[in-house]
Amino acid sequence: MIKILTLFLFTFTMADTYKQPSYKLIKEDNNIQMREYSKYVIAKTVIDQGNLDEDNNMFRKLGGYIFGNNVKNASIPMTAPVITQNTNSGYEMIFFMLNVDSPDQLPEPTNDAVILEMMEMGKVITISFGMWATEARVESYKKILDEYISANNIEITSNLMVAQYNSPWALPPFRKNELIYKIK
Repeated sequence: MIKILTLFLFTFTMADTYKQPSYKLIKEDNNIQMREYSKYVIAKTVIDQGNLDEDNNMFRKLGGYIFGNNVKNASIPMTAPVITQNTNSGYEMIFFMLNVDSPDQLPEPTNDAVILEMMEMGKVITISFGMWATEARVESYKKILDEYISANNIEITSNLMVAQYNSPWALPPFRKNELIYKIK
């Protein structure tokens, strides 16, 4: 019985794996990593700062785009992570488009709220954690990451990004999340 349950849980969590952006690992210290990413094509949507309860609508807009809500009615492979961040222009949600080299290789969105562009992550520092990426857990891991950054004199060049790697039905113990800052 335990073998069957273990196999079920393994299959359930592995079914939730998606293609991810590749990177070069620069340094690792427990659950903190410094990495270097290339440029990637992204699909994003932005809402005003005051509408942070609109996460599900943002996901529906981007999900609709990759599931065929575009001028070619074409499906585009889902990737991970889904990134959210506060910016000067609002609150963003980002999907990586890993099968193309430029936005013009993708079908045009039919929803004006979906924007296709290049994103250069460059050098980043991350902290990984499991379970749900609740506001309290994000704040707790942000504090740990900020202390590490301060202790190591690392210069941040972006707002904090929250990366979530799993679908909503992934069991909490098997979830993967990261907090990411771009750095010099």
